[in-house]
Amino acid sequence: MKSIRWVYLILLASTLVHCKKTDKKSEEQGSSAAGAGGLTADQGPLIEDYPKRYCKFVDKLKLRADVSAELAFACKDGAPTPTLIEYRNKALSQEPGRIELSLLKAKHDDENDLSEFEIAWAFHVPVRPFEVKSRPLYQFIAQGYTSDKIMLKASSQRRSDEELDFGMHLWSVDMSYDLTVKGTQGLSLVNARKTQYNLYQVESGNEEMGLGVEHLNDPENIDYKKSTMLNFSFNDGSGYNDGKGGTVVVTLLHFVIRNQGFPATATASIQEIAKHIADTMYEGLKN
Repeated sequence: MKSIRWVYLILLASTLVHCKKTDKKSEEQGSSAAGAGGLTADQGPLIEDYPKRYCKFVDKLKLRADVSAELAFACKDGAPTPTLIEYRNKALSQEPGRIELSLLKAKHDDENDLSEFEIAWAFHVPVRPFEVKSRPLYQFIAQGYTSDKIMLKASSQRRSDEELDFGMHLWSVDMSYDLTVKGTQGLSLVNARKTQYNLYQVESGNEEMGLGVEHLNDPENIDYKKSTMLNFSFNDGSGYNDGKGGTVVVTLLHFVIRNQGFPATATASIQEIAKHIADTMYEGLKN
């Protein structure tokens, strides 16, 4: 009997040691899965890495305009740039409604009276990307604006869905802008432009990511060499085609404009107009 008891105790001890090792290994594997965006037993699905998923698919879209230079702001070689991650994090951490704009570039060509600007911002709204894509974003962007020095007239006209290119192309809109900015000595900076705004779903079957592209659609325009806006939108990470999660929206504006001899005035006015666009976009999407 004693020998049987000793065999039993040895087997029991061996089993306990094996279970402890297995538990430790499972814990390590769970920790590894968490780091990779996997699952844990008590937490369920972890945050989906949407920037990574977004950049995996966005380069495959067939767009109506070449905006590869602007896309490189967010994605490079199929992976998110540190800049996109920075703006995503900023959107998730900043106070709701408080939008910080960054003037990434303000370059002036005095010989040709040209100014180039790049401005970016990001915000978060508690609305799913599916709802964001279904809203008339173009109406929020093409809104008139008046201040002491600026008068902006804007309009938008949605095109027929019969003109869409393919399934990932959700809608297309013609936009127009007339801008007057008071300069010095009673002079004004006056220009106009026509653009087209197109909205795309980034991944087939995935309602959680969208790309908006506004580009110059006015080849004879003497005031603008470039007028491009990109709106990158994706789920905040807390849902995946399941009705959960809000939306992160990251925007890049890229203008090359004839400043008509007023580079400082052009810089100030473009920044003011960009702030107006950011605020109206947020107000239109926040609820």
